Amino acid sequence: MNLQFGATPSKEVLRYCDVDWGGDLEDRRSTIGFVFIMGGGTISWSSKRQPTIALSTAKVEYMVNTQATKEAIWITKLMMDLQCMEEKKAMVI
Repeated sequence: MNLQFGATPSKEVLRYCDVDWGGDLEDRRSTIGFVFIMGGGTISWSSKRQPTIALSTAKVEYMVNTQATKEAIWITKLMMDLQCMEEKKAMVI
């Protein structure tokens, strides 16, 4: 498997998020991450260890989706300001 970059003419933003529930064996904290891709290139990403311990997979999924949703709202506003997007569109994460 390898990482490839390539330009695509689409202005659609691809969104992905994932979580490693309790992956740190020392303190059982989860690592969350998300990435937003547009035109074949990454425009925003984050990967970090959570400051709190999630007691279930559902809670940590809510944590990562909350962070990704905040980023999606910011990206939508930025794209509207830059006139890359004509109207607000729902982003499915």
